[in-house]
Amino acid sequence: MYSVEVFPWNKNFEVGVPLIDEQHQKLVELLNVLAGHLAYQSDIPTLNNVFNDLAEYAIYHFQAEERVWHEFFPEDAWETKHKDDHRRFLTTVNRIMSEKTVRPLDQVIEEILTFLTQWLAFHILDTDMRMAKVVLAVQSGIPLNQAKEQADHEMSGAMKVLIETMLSMFDALSSRTMQLAKEVIERQKAEQVSQDALERLQKIASQVPGLVFQFQLFPDGRSCIPYANEAIRTLYRVSPEEVSLDATKILTALHPDDLENFKTSIRVSAQDLTPWCQEYRLKFDGTTICWLYGNALPQRQTDDSVLWHGFITDITRHKQSEVDLRIAATAFELQDAMLVTDANNVILKVNQAFTRITGYSSKEAIGKSPNLLSSGQYDRTFYAAMWESINRTDAWQGEIWNRRKNGEIYPQWLIITAVKESDEQSEQINHYVASFSDITSRKAAEEEIRQLAFYDPLTQLPNRRLLQERLKHSIEVDRRDGKRLALLILDLDRFKAVNDSLGHFAGDELLQQVAVRISARLRSVDIVARLGGDEFVVLLEDISHTEDAARVAAEIILVLSKPFQLAQSNEVLIGVSIGISLYPEHGTGYEILMDHADTALYQAKDQGRGCYSYFSADQTFAARERIALETRLRRAIEQEELRVFYQPQVNIASGRIVGAEALVRWQDPTEGLIPPLHFIPVAEETGLILKIGAWVLRETCRQGRLWLDAGLPPLTLAVNVSPQQFRRGNISALVATCLKETGFPAECLELEMTESGLMENQDHVMDLLGSLRAQGIRLAIDDFGTGFSSLACLKHFPLDVLKIDKSFIDDIPHLQDDMEIATTIIAMGHILGFKVLAEGVETAAQLDFLREQHCDSYQGYINSPPVPAEAFVELLRNQGN
Repeated sequence: MYSVEVFPWNKNFEVGVPLIDEQHQKLVELLNVLAGHLAYQSDIPTLNNVFNDLAEYAIYHFQAEERVWHEFFPEDAWETKHKDDHRRFLTTVNRIMSEKTVRPLDQVIEEILTFLTQWLAFHILDTDMRMAKVVLAVQSGIPLNQAKEQADHEMSGAMKVLIETMLSMFDALSSRTMQLAKEVIERQKAEQVSQDALERLQKIASQVPGLVFQFQLFPDGRSCIPYANEAIRTLYRVSPEEVSLDATKILTALHPDDLENFKTSIRVSAQDLTPWCQEYRLKFDGTTICWLYGNALPQRQTDDSVLWHGFITDITRHKQSEVDLRIAATAFELQDAMLVTDANNVILKVNQAFTRITGYSSKEAIGKSPNLLSSGQYDRTFYAAMWESINRTDAWQGEIWNRRKNGEIYPQWLIITAVKESDEQSEQINHYVASFSDITSRKAAEEEIRQLAFYDPLTQLPNRRLLQERLKHSIEVDRRDGKRLALLILDLDRFKAVNDSLGHFAGDELLQQVAVRISARLRSVDIVARLGGDEFVVLLEDISHTEDAARVAAEIILVLSKPFQLAQSNEVLIGVSIGISLYPEHGTGYEILMDHADTALYQAKDQGRGCYSYFSADQTFAARERIALETRLRRAIEQEELRVFYQPQVNIASGRIVGAEALVRWQDPTEGLIPPLHFIPVAEETGLILKIGAWVLRETCRQGRLWLDAGLPPLTLAVNVSPQQFRRGNISALVATCLKETGFPAECLELEMTESGLMENQDHVMDLLGSLRAQGIRLAIDDFGTGFSSLACLKHFPLDVLKIDKSFIDDIPHLQDDMEIATTIIAMGHILGFKVLAEGVETAAQLDFLREQHCDSYQGYINSPPVPAEAFVELLRNQGN
């Protein structure tokens, strides 16, 4: 962590109250960290974040300190002055920070740094030290007034001079410390640049391929290697030092079959002083062989020795390519089809098997691209991946579908190999060799075996074996990802009667039609299997809610209750009973889930057939209730049973209504008014919230326009936006349409979003909020404090209003923690430029507290519950009386 000690802490700053001393030291540490980031020239967002941490901790410290002083100075002038000092601190910091849009942030931070250093020194040494002396005196038994007089006396005279002297020292010390820190950092950066340049040069040198060497041969036959780079360790497995005086270890590593030729080439080069060029092998541990190519120029020395300067490279891969190409040439006319292309993918040669499989003669293929075989079934992504593999590994193989000359598409097993010239050092590919075989017969045989092993021959559905494998795999995936699945066992009602009366052929036809109807209802990720007889199993993957399985079961019951048309009969009516088990509630293994679903099936039959049942009776009842509520809610939307109520939002300073939150209610003709808590969760789960949200937005804008036309004062109408409207609906387009259709002013509309909705996909949300803000819409975050966001995240969103959740207001003024939380949210909300609204205000004490903390507005039952539009108008008119 960066830190520059512009404020060196010592024992003289301790006031004697441990809690306050600890927090003072933490404030000084954060101040020094801020100075460090400024000295190290951190980026602007980092500086901003460090300052926000310091400001947040300062507010936290002020609240903690004021609780301590309040215990000893209740309603005392000293306490009032101390709180005023804190408020002036926040005012000054806010004023300086407000200039960050017109001045460079680092200049603003420097000004804040100077202010904080001076303020902290004075505040600690004077104000806090004075009050701490009184606290310590009172704790020792001295009366308060006497303790205050004693503290004033101790803090006057020499102490006052000492404080002023220290302030002067801090002023000079902090600026000099910052300057010295910046100079040291600049020197460090310059030294680092120089060091980085040196390391880059060393790295480049180490990447030069091959062995750079000197080899010296003396007249008496001795030899040595005066110089070799680090590559000698890889090629010869020796260090440069081991062979600098004696090259015997180098000669020992030569392959026995190449040793004499190597020595002869050295003697000839030494005798004639001609360049030395030689290919040879090395052999280690009796088995490891690599090929090397050496090239060096000789020079006669004054002592009659010969000194070579040269370069040796590893050509093992080139040699292997030669071998591979020779093997390929030998195999070229074997059973598999083969073709050779140049580096530009132009066909140079094909064999007879190529003509037999593709139908193209040698004359028709040579000079063309292999694309003439393309089936057109693969996109660019497929071929890009293929060529990436070839370029990276020099090969690719796999199953692919190609086209014959007559247009027939067929499967083949294709192998493509890149060929490189052995006498080149550049690793350049010069040719490609492709071999392939027609695997039509093999594919057909594999499919037939697969069908017999995993599928029911009558219905072509998966059989018990495939279901078991699929279910076990799904359980493993769901266990890892924390997901759920459902298993439905279906038993056809009255099938035996059809089978006995009309015969087995009719029974088989009926089973086939049943399989088709069930399959048509399922998603692509689900499967339906036939276990045998008239028993089927449905596996539902990744379900969100328990009732999802019941919903599918109900639809299957419905579709199978409709008449079937068989060849031997006009109409046949059957039914189905369904048992349901859930993972992981009813089991975590294949056998137990199957057993529990089978048990549930018998429960369904006992209930009269033609119905479904969960393994748990409670879940069966809950699922049926949930589905019934969903059905009623859909009908309520269609029959326009929804209503919009409005709860006033009141300006705390003026006491006047300045807006309202639009809240949906359900006016059921039988049950009466149903609150949103009973139906909104179902709407969220089923996607009905999109229709409800759009209707509420349009109705609110329509009502707002009517109020304006009636001469009522302009109000801000707030509408809640569900996270699903962000994910699945185009909320920006919906708002634009509603405003255009109703003529309601954009500046009078406010959209309220939850913390979870904002934090789910921040990049997408930022674009969406920017689009809404461009229309002139006001934006608010609802229920703040109950989600996972932070003030540091919120500052990036273009918000206007921060709404404090009701849970933090309920226990004010009885719960100190909630009061501190509310105070902090209000203070930091104002620092970030937001208006702050408190929800759920119900008592005068709560309202008085919010007024003292300068909260902007509130809503709650102390003013009015949510009311219909007509009653809201009366509230507006009555406030003018």
